[in-house]
Amino acid sequence: MIKVFVYGTLRKEEKNHRLIESAMCISENCWTEGKLYDTGYGYPAMTQSSSDKTYGELYSVTDNELIQLDLLEGYTVGGKDNLYERIEQTVYTDKGNLVAYMYIANKKNLLKKEISNGDWKEYSLI
Repeated sequence: MIKVFVYGTLRKEEKNHRLIESAMCISENCWTEGKLYDTGYGYPAMTQSSSDKTYGELYSVTDNELIQLDLLEGYTVGGKDNLYERIEQTVYTDKGNLVAYMYIANKKNLLKKEISNGDWKEYSLI
């Protein structure tokens, strides 16, 4: 089982959710340590931070779905110029703490405006 934490356009009712709509949702209300930013391009980016929370959803995906997510996030294993990096980190859910993959910004120019509440869906309603 490949677990992936999503915090932006892959969440339910967001524009890229179709890529994981058949995946099993483990938790719709969970969080991880990280600082969230608006990129100005219609999607967020997260950086590692032990003093901030980023909210999202946790899914169990297939190998093929993970490949599609890597493509969307501009990530290649061992890539030198990735848009995002895929890391493993603890996700805190109502079902306990689980380690999952997530994508963090690899390009500092993506980090336009801090999203102080850490929730892309709530922020994008404003």
